[in-house]
Order: sequence, then structure tokens, then C-alpha cells
Amino acid sequence: MKTNITDFQKYCEKAIGKLSNDCIESFREAKDDITRIKLMYDVAQQIPLGSGSSDKDVKLAEEKKNEGNRFFAKKEYGDAIKCYNHGIIYCPQETIQDRELLTILVSNRSATNFELEKYRRVLDDLDYISEIGDYPKHLKYKLWLRKAKCYDALGNINLAAEAYAESLKTLRQSNLKEDALQSKIKEIEKAKIDNKKGNQKKAKEYQELIPAFTEERFVAGSEFVAANPKITVAQDSYQGRYAKAVEDIEAGTILVEEPAFSSVVDKDHALVNCQNCLTSVELPIACPGCADVIFCSTHCSRMATKSFHAVECGFQRNLFDSGASVNCLLALRIISQKPVQFFLDKRNKLKDFLKDSCKKNVVRKKIYRSDDYDNVFFLCRNQDLRKKEELIHYSCMSIYLLRILKHGSYFGDYQDDILTEDELFIGSLILRHLQILQFNAHEVSELQNSTDLAQKSPIMFTNYENATIGAALYPTLALFNHSCDPSIVRYNIKNKIIVRAIKPIKADDIIYENYGPLYMTDTLEKRQEELKNNYWFECLCQPCTDLWPTFQEMKENELRIPCKTDRCPYIFTVKDQDDPFITCPYCNNTTSLIPYLRGLMKLEEILPEAEHQLSMKHFENALKKFVQALEILFKYSRPPHPEIIKIQQRMRICMLHFGNKAFDYKPETQC
Repeated sequence: MKTNITDFQKYCEKAIGKLSNDCIESFREAKDDITRIKLMYDVAQQIPLGSGSSDKDVKLAEEKKNEGNRFFAKKEYGDAIKCYNHGIIYCPQETIQDRELLTILVSNRSATNFELEKYRRVLDDLDYISEIGDYPKHLKYKLWLRKAKCYDALGNINLAAEAYAESLKTLRQSNLKEDALQSKIKEIEKAKIDNKKGNQKKAKEYQELIPAFTEERFVAGSEFVAANPKITVAQDSYQGRYAKAVEDIEAGTILVEEPAFSSVVDKDHALVNCQNCLTSVELPIACPGCADVIFCSTHCSRMATKSFHAVECGFQRNLFDSGASVNCLLALRIISQKPVQFFLDKRNKLKDFLKDSCKKNVVRKKIYRSDDYDNVFFLCRNQDLRKKEELIHYSCMSIYLLRILKHGSYFGDYQDDILTEDELFIGSLILRHLQILQFNAHEVSELQNSTDLAQKSPIMFTNYENATIGAALYPTLALFNHSCDPSIVRYNIKNKIIVRAIKPIKADDIIYENYGPLYMTDTLEKRQEELKNNYWFECLCQPCTDLWPTFQEMKENELRIPCKTDRCPYIFTVKDQDDPFITCPYCNNTTSLIPYLRGLMKLEEILPEAEHQLSMKHFENALKKFVQALEILFKYSRPPHPEIIKIQQRMRICMLHFGNKAFDYKPETQC
């Protein structure tokens, strides 16, 4: 039985309604997550979990193969590949007959890509067939012949010769009658000659181009190994832990390069993006056991099957249908990706910290690593601000996720109506993860084509969007605090996150990231409401306290010029100023506008070239020019100003193009 979001909420409320007044009172008085899980388990375990079925369907796979073949015959290759992909995902792999059908689907997909001259994709699929096995023996020579033609087209003469030889060898082993055999041999020999003549001269044309952009080499710090050495983490009673600069940092600098501690694909992208690395997938590799996830390669499939997917396989659809948020999936994945003994070995060290009243000091390690679970465990969860009633619902979801682990054989043998001490401890960790992820999880995104102009920013119009495809936990980035005028832009390369400076940062400045609302697009009231509802704090960043206008409210012909006196905070608002000298009402010194206006004139030379490079999609060159322009603006003026926002938005566009893209993404920019 499967439950949708309405059903899950209904069952959850029904379960909570069964709690006695004494039990509810005991829950409110509970001082630790272990007690909360124990109190809720008997009623919460009555919520239907679902069957954990695989949804594999050999009949559907056969239908999709035949449908794809019809499209192939009509040379409608795009539709043919979609059909073969569908059949591959849903094809069972339990019997020899199942796997034979799967290899034929993959072979047909490779033949389609061969017609499209996408030779590297053909070779990937031929490797996939080799891993599956069970391809019909009498047809194997065709695979080798296709491989030989691909190598010929790519200009690899030696590998092509080996593949032609293997094609002849497997052909002679195919038990064909002599006449048919000789006919096929002549066909291979002719192909060998024709391809050498016709394809070698076009080899360069078919080679996949390496992108011109090469990410600058990231040098890690000695204490925070995912952060730039110019960054440290400070702490105080008001802000908690926060990132700050120890040296001046130029705009565009990589500040953080961090692999995810854990990551998940959301429901809408489960059959579009790799479940292991989150990259966009054009030619999916199917899970052998379920039709709920895909992988980009056999390597990712093996990695997932050896860890989290060994537990979650067959239950992914239940999680989606239950209405579980992406944070719920992530709370489970943090556990399922590690063996149970990994956490049990930490029980003695962590159990006291599961108590609300624990006063023990957290031991800070000399090296802060992204793959250290202790750094995840001690992330902020605002437990002092959390309502007890809210924890009842969190406990229900924690128990639901715990039972998926049990049914997925995470603990080995189990009884659903009995809660062991080991299971209780893991359930309490899941409850803690749900609280942590509310404030610390980050979206994983990619550039996708979009035609929804209604949602476009007033700053820059494009035919694409940076779309969320999943979520991940980055323990270092989680330490950064929020501002509605952030210091950074972040993007993903697979499930790794890259963070770069979007403005010049001075030594001792706090380095701010952004939790969603931006001053240039959202009103003060909207920003404050969103941050209070989602993150439980009142924002006191400079745009909020100084009442900065949105982009649409700004005036193009106004400049904000700083007073020339060191340490004077006054900023002049200059508009159609006739007198080039202004007296500061704060320090009484006179500032000449001439050096500032002369410095800003350099933008007239830099910005047209930057815009040209952007229009040509030379994103690295464009970024360098925009960084130069931004440095000038910050040297001779101060935000907020529409020109600063425009340049930062263009820098962001350039940076996003260094990260994830949907496989069918095609960039166009309209400024």
C-alpha cells in the first residue's frame, strides 16, 4: 500500500490523536530525542509504510522497445531514445531473458546514437552491455562492428583495428550457415575499408570538445580544508559561528570547494538526474532492483548499491508518495550511506549530547573536514526555540524513516513492532538530522532551459534558469551566516558545491551567504517574513537596517560616493552635481568628486567588452572583465546602485555556466 501526502498527514494526525493525555504530557516533558522516539513509536509505527515494490515491468519494457524501433525506422531518433530509456529503466534484471531484453534495449539505443554520430555515447552503451552480459551471442559481432566504426570516426586506428578483428572473431563463432557467414565477413571487410576512407579525415569533427573554461586551482586551508586559507570561522553569543576574512579577497575568488557530506535527488528529477552524483543524465543506467532511480554510469550505480541504495532500493517511491520533503530524504541518506556499526561506535561519545540540557563542551577538532560526521552532528538546530508540539510531527517522520531502514535490512533481522536499543539510537539521530537540516541544508542546482518569462528577474532576462534538482549538506558552508546582500555566489559541479566571492571583501569583514531573499528583488517586509518563518531570526543586515531600495526603486543617475576621510562612515548621494566639491556633514572635511568620476569613466571601456564576451558565451573572459568593472565600482562608489547589481548578476551568470547543466541545455542571453 502506498500513501500520498494527504494520506500521510491523515495517518500522522490519526496516530497523534491516539496519544493519551499522559503520553502527550510525557512527550512535552521529555528532555532528549531518544525518549521522544520511544514515546511515539507504538502509535507512529501504525502509519502504513508501503510495499517497497520495484515497479519493474517486462511487458512495458518490451512495448517501449517496439515503440522505439518504430521511431527509429522513421528516423525520429529523439523519440526513439526516449522510448529505449523508458524501457531500460523499467526492464527487470532477474532472469537471463530479462537481461537479454535489457541488452537489446541498450544496443538499440546505441544504434540510434550511432545514426546521430554521437560516437562516445555509443561506446558508453556498449560498455554498459558488456557489464550486463547475456547479449545474444549470434549478434555480438554487430556490437564489435559498431564499436570499430566509432573508433574509426574518432580517429583511433589501433582500437578500430582491434574491434574489427573481434567482430570477425565473434561472427565466426555465431554458427551462421556458410553462405550467410561469408556474406557478413565481406560486409565487415567493406565497412573496414569504407570507414578508413570516409571517417578518419573527419575525426576532429566528431571528437567531443573540451570546454575552454578550466576552474582555477583551489588551495585549501589547513584548519577548514574545504575553505580558502583567507577564511576563518569566528563565534559569538549573538551570531553563533560565522565565516570572516583574515585577508583582503578579490571578487571572483573561490572561497569554498566542498563535497557533499550527503546528497539526494528530489522527486521531480529522480528519473532525470543520477542518484549518486546528481549529474543530468541523457542515457540512464538502470537500477537492477527498482524503477525509481537512475544513474549516469555503471560506476555510480555500483557506488550507490554498495551504500545507501542497498537499503533504500524499492522504498524511494514510498518516500515520494508519502509527501516526504527533500530534507526527509536527506535525513535518511545521512544514515543509509554508512553501515549501522559506524554510528553505534559513536554512541558513547554522542549520547549525552542527545539530551536537551547537555552542558558538555563540544570538542572542536584542529582540522574541520566535510566528511566528518561529528561536524554534522553539532550543526545548529535552534533547539531552544523549537516548540515541543512540533517535535511530535518530527518524531513521526523520524519513525517512518527508521522503519524504512528496518525493512531495508539496515539492521539485519528485525521486528516492526519491537524497538531495539540500536534502532532507538539511530531513530534519535534521524530526529536530530531533521532539525539540523531545516537550517543547514542547501539546494543542488543545474542550468535548465526555460520559457517561463513571467518569473524572470527584472535585472537580466534569459531563456534558462538555475533550477533546483535536489539537496545536500555541506558542513563548512553551513557555518556561513545570512545577508540580503550576500558576499558570494554558489553553484554545483555534480553534488560538490563551489562558492565564489561576488564582491571585494576586506580583511575582518564577515562573509555572508544568502538564505533566499535578496534586497534587490524582494521588499523588506517580504524578506523579514520569509526569514522569520523559515529560519527563526530577524535579519539585521545592512540592506534591512539601512532600508536599501529594490532594483526597480533605484535611480540610474544617482551615485553613492564615500567621504575621503579615513574611517568616516558618511556616504554622499550625488545627482547632477554642479559643484565638484562637497563638504561632509559628519567630519566637516571637503571631498572632491573629480577623482571618483574620473575613475568611474574606466567602465566605459571595460563594460562593452565584458558584454561582448558574455554575448559570445566566452564566460571565463567575460567574468574577468566584469570583476575588473566591479572592483572599480567598489573603489569609487558604494552600494546600493543598479550598475553594481547588473554587474554582479552578470558575474553570477558566468559562474553558473561553470557548474551543472541539463544535458539538453542551450544558453541564450538577453540583457
